Amino acid sequence: MKNTITARMTIPNHIFLEQGGLSYLQSQINLISKDLQQEYGYNHIEYLDHKLEDSSVDTADSDHLVFVITFGVE
Repeated sequence: MKNTITARMTIPNHIFLEQGGLSYLQSQINLISKDLQQEYGYNHIEYLDHKLEDSSVDTADSDHLVFVITFGVE
């Protein structure tokens, strides 16, 4: 049975930009996927989507980006 889970990740703006932007985000998504598999023993993890959390854009704290990442797991 396939379930959907989400992870919330906060990245400082300067690290996001210095480390390559979206390629850095993808590397972090891959690490989260591996961690989920090791910690919870999922047989299959599939990256489904990511989005920038609205609150990270609307607040005065522009020093961080907050992403919500969605995975399908079995």
